This record gives sequence, structure tokens and C-alpha cells, in this order.
Amino acid sequence: MTSGAPAPPEVKASTRAAAPEESLELSPALRSDLLDFTAWSEILTTFGRTITVAVALTDCQGNLLGECHNPQPVWSMLRHAASNSSSACPFCVVPPAPCTAVNEALATGKTVMMRDGAGLTHVAVPLILENKRLGAIIAGQVFDRYPDSLILRRVSRSTGAPPQKLWDVARNQRPVSGTILQASADLLLALGHAFLQQRYGAILKTKLSETNRHFRILVEGATQHALFTMDSSGLVTSWNSGARRMLGYDFTIVGQSFSRIFTQHDIDASLPEKHLSHALETGKSDHDGWLTRNNHNEFWAHISITSLLHQETSGADLAVIIQDATEQRALADAMEESRRGRARLQDKFLSHVSHELRTPLTAIYFFTTNLLDGLLGDLTPEQHEHLSMALPNVSQLKHMVGDLLDITRADTHKLSVEPRRVDASELMVEIVKTCRGMAATKGVTLECELAPCAAFIWADASRVRQILTNLIDNAIKFTAPKGIVTVASRIYLEDSNFLLLSVCDSGCGISAENCKIVFDRLAQVRSANEESRSGLGLGLFIARELVLLHGGSIWVESVLEQGSTFFFTLPLFSTTKLYAPILTDQNIGPGFVTLIAVELTMQNATQLAVADARRILEKCIHDDRDVLLPSMSEGGPVQSFFIVACTDAAGFAIMAQRIRQQMQKLSGANSIPVICSQTLSVRSTGTNEERILEIASRIEQVVDAHLSGKARLVEWKGNPDR
Repeated sequence: MTSGAPAPPEVKASTRAAAPEESLELSPALRSDLLDFTAWSEILTTFGRTITVAVALTDCQGNLLGECHNPQPVWSMLRHAASNSSSACPFCVVPPAPCTAVNEALATGKTVMMRDGAGLTHVAVPLILENKRLGAIIAGQVFDRYPDSLILRRVSRSTGAPPQKLWDVARNQRPVSGTILQASADLLLALGHAFLQQRYGAILKTKLSETNRHFRILVEGATQHALFTMDSSGLVTSWNSGARRMLGYDFTIVGQSFSRIFTQHDIDASLPEKHLSHALETGKSDHDGWLTRNNHNEFWAHISITSLLHQETSGADLAVIIQDATEQRALADAMEESRRGRARLQDKFLSHVSHELRTPLTAIYFFTTNLLDGLLGDLTPEQHEHLSMALPNVSQLKHMVGDLLDITRADTHKLSVEPRRVDASELMVEIVKTCRGMAATKGVTLECELAPCAAFIWADASRVRQILTNLIDNAIKFTAPKGIVTVASRIYLEDSNFLLLSVCDSGCGISAENCKIVFDRLAQVRSANEESRSGLGLGLFIARELVLLHGGSIWVESVLEQGSTFFFTLPLFSTTKLYAPILTDQNIGPGFVTLIAVELTMQNATQLAVADARRILEKCIHDDRDVLLPSMSEGGPVQSFFIVACTDAAGFAIMAQRIRQQMQKLSGANSIPVICSQTLSVRSTGTNEERILEIASRIEQVVDAHLSGKARLVEWKGNPDR
């Protein structure tokens, strides 16, 4: 998860001029009629579904009139969880301060954008009739950027919403950019004003109005967007002036197919028909692409097709809104080119740092250690003292250079992880053992508490080592002598598919304000312990990026003067999901599954060489019947690869012959591969799921026994008749 702090209320106003002083006096009954919830319901519902936002009507004090239309998933979940919320704003679920969006909008006559403490954004659109402030329309409940998982975690704790479920819902909710939301607010302002004017006139004349007639009138007044309707066959049934201005067709287009506004390439690909069909089936279809004007000029646009909720006997079936997005696309292209240019500069910087700083620093480090070890002769006490003081500074500079390399890779999306099956307990013990020397020098006790059951994680061991070492190093820095630092692991209670690792210290703690920024780039947390400023402030930022690359999350809990605990999760390794696609009733019907081990002695077992070996093995198996398991052996000259094949001993012999022939093409291997196997019987009773779980458990036991040397698989000698 990311670690950004909950954003303070961000208020953005459109450039619409403020309303003049009030002059018109309206009776309470007329006010009530103008803001009648039933009258506004269809328009707000259609707008909400078309733009994919929640919409609601409020009075001048921001109190909700009626219900919220098209409520969004994250907002609904948090509102339900925080049933006792005291928020005055109906769209703010976690307001860091009183929401003033409606008041600001009515005071200035402008649309106002606000983001709450959960990262959800909404806009307030003032409803002003002849200088009289009546109320507002609020629309939003959406993310205007990708959701920040750490913010959502804190929100889940304050509201009681399940954090993982909240994160899953948030990831599936499509963000709406601030530009689109602002454009939608401007459209809503025009629609709201037009509807108010029309309703006011209708109330004064007859007190009766048809909602569909209101909608047609306000749509016609929205000249900055193309709005039209069509029937279920795609024939245009109405055409507003905005569509005439944007697309160049006059009202004679009514009765013709809407496909003519698409490019010839899209028409040949049946794209209009596909969007129409999707809208009829699901109720909505959004499309960004090139459209064609009547003069054959093309422009980039966002087109939204929405199935109308309420259809009169002679009404249209679908509403279409088109927004000219040519300028936005040009801006996006320019930003992308800028990003690429920055990436190229960062690549150059990475090369410069790697060659110009890292190499000489490594040389200085080794020369210094050689002198201190006496390899170049005895040193005087004074020389030894000065070199001993220099060595930590050289090491610190090496770490800084390493951090700079990692952060550059993160910015250029080149920071990577190579996950494999890792024994979490074994790795933690190794890391703690390495860090105990530094803790002892500081007079700090370093303890390790492992998960009660054996836990294998799906992770990059070197990256996990980097994360834990960084957290332990920070904990020791912030802990006074005689303090305690505890490294622990356990199954994550909120999601049993993850292992929760933590580093807890009894140090000075972190303030609530600093907890919000501690994972930010270049963050420096001030404390009484000035050692905290010995780095560049990149370690926790890089740790967060690495955890996210593993699919986990990271956060901190701290109390000043009582200590801090850093938590992060990593996915548990499970082969059950790998087996499921091949362990079908047809494949395991004969009753046999064979585990194959291919052991290869390699002169230089680099990641590239191992990847080449895996590619060769993948060509030797059948995707629908066999699966090559992830790497389970640590680095070394002997690499072990495991294949689960839905075959018996005779079928294995054919596969083994094929594997041996293909492996001869691998460069870097010192000898022919050693191929072993064990054929397991599959019981015919029980459900397929039960059989998969049983087979998975047996295979994992056999793999563990083979790797540990307790029970080796039977080696194949090359005799197909054995």
C-alpha cells in the first residue's frame, strides 16, 4: 500500500463569475417546488449513470434532499461501516475538516471541487435562480487519481470497514480524472441552470411539467457538449445544438444511423455496433477514440452511450453524450513525451552513478578493509583509528548510492523483483543474525519471533532482505541503549493468503504527523536521535515500492516515547492454484500424476541462465496437462526444476527423453541433467477440489523431502522400459 497522508480538503473553483446580490423573493412553497426531489430524480439519475458518478440534491445548508443517485462502491461501503458518522456533508465519509463545498459554491456562484480524507472527490454545483440561492447539486464519490492504499487502511480503522475488502473495492472503482470531473461539473451547471429556468416558468404557468420535456430542453441548452438520443437500432431520434456545432450535421441526421460519426476504420471493424450492443446489454458503454465531423475532419472524443432509465411510449432508448477531448489528448501526449524524456535522462543518470560513483566507492571500501585487516602491513594505532572512522562513512555512502540507483529504477519502472518460493523463517533468522552485531554495538537487544507454522512466501529473497534490513537498521538507530527490537512474523489475520512481518522497537516513536509522510520520498523524521538523519530519506520509500511490487502492503503504527512498529505483508506461496488448471477430471481420470525433478549443474547460475533453462523446459511440456513449478532452490551451481505432469511412469519416460535432448542445447551446463521422478496415485473418490488439495499437499511434501535430501526421487537412467 502507499503511504500518503490523508489529503487536506482541496477546494477548486471554476472560473464562472460570482452571482450578484440576491433580489428575487421566493415563497417557501415555490422553493419546495423548484427543488422537488421527484422532479429532479430522473435527470440526476441519468446524469450520474452517464458520467459514472454519484449525484444528489441539497438545500443551501448542504442537507440532502431525497436520496443519493448512483452511489459509488467505496462510498457506500464506508458509509455503511461508519453508520455513526457525524459528517455534515453527505458525500464526505472521512472529512478532515468541515466540508464547505456547498457554502463556497453558493457564495461564489462557481462550481467547487472537494476531496475528503478517504481520497474521494466530489463537486458542488450552485443552483441560483435570478440571483436567488436555492441549493446545490453535488456529484462525485469518485477517486480523481488511483486510490492510496495506506490512506484506505487508516480509513478502514476509523470506520470499521474490512481493509482488504475496502482495498479490493477501491481498485475496481475506475478513477475519474479531475479534468473530466470539472468538465462534468460545468455541464451539470449548465443543465441545472437550464432546468431551474424551465421549471420556474412551468410552475408559474401551469404547475405541471413532464420530466422528459425538461430533459430535452436542458440538453438543448448544453451547447458545449454533443447530446442526442437514438433508438435501439442506432437510428438518431433527437439532435441538440451542441451536436450540430461539434459534429457539423444539421437536424436532418435524425432518422439516420449514428455510426456515420465514426471513422471508416471503426465502421469496417463494426465498432459502432459493438458499443450499441454493449450499452443495450449492460446499460452503459464508454469509448475514447477518433470521430468524424461532417466535413470529414477527425477529432479525439469521449463518447458515452447510456440506456435511459424511464422510457415513454414514444421516447428514445439511448442517450449519447460526446465531449471533444482533442486538447486533453494533446496535453496527455505532451506529458507522456515529457515523461519519456525524463526517463531517458534518468537512465543516463543511472549509468553515470553506476560507473562514476559505485566503482570507485567499491575500490575505496576494499582498500580500506584490506588496510584494517593488516593485509598491507601493520598500522599505527592512530592510522587504525582514522581508517576505522572512515570505513562506516564509505559504507554509508555506498548505501546512499544504492538507494539512488533503486529510486531511479523505481521512477523508470525498472525496479523489479524475481519472486520464488522462499522459507520466510529461515530468511528472517539469517537477517536477524546478520544485524545482531550492529545491535550489540548500540547496546540494543535484537529478538526474533517466528510464525508458529512453517511459512513459505512467494517473494524475491534479496529484496525481502533489503526491506527487513532497512527496517531493522532504522529501529536500532531510533532505539536507545538497553532497548529492544523485535522482528516477528505471523499469518495475516485479515487475509490468510499473506504473511505479516513486523519490526517493533522500544525507541522514541514517531509523531502522528510524521507517520503520514514517513514513506514519502526524501522524508526525514526529526528526533532527538540525530542518527535518523544519516541517510537520504529514501530507505522507507524504496521499501514501500518493493513491498508493492510483491503485491503486499506496508504501514506503521507508533506512539511518541513508546516506540514504533512497521508492518508489511508478503504473499504466501501456494501451488494449489498452479495445479488447478491441469488437474481436471479428464487429466487425472487414469489415476496418476508424476512429479519430475530436473537437476542441472551450471557453471554460472545467473538469473539469465536459469531463465534460459526454464524456457527450454516449458517447451518440453504440454500446457493443458503439465505445469512447471516456480523455482524452489536457492542460488548455487545445482539448480532444481520441478514439473507436475498428468501421466504415469511410461509417459514420464517419453518426457524425460525429450527433456534430456532439449537440455543439451543449453549453454553453461557442466553435465547432462539428472532427471528424477515419483508417480503418485490419485484417489477416485471425493470432489475434484478435495483431490487437488490432497495432490498439492503430497507434492509439496515430496518436493521438500527431495530438496532436503531426506527422500530423493528415483533417478531416471535413460531406459524407457524401466
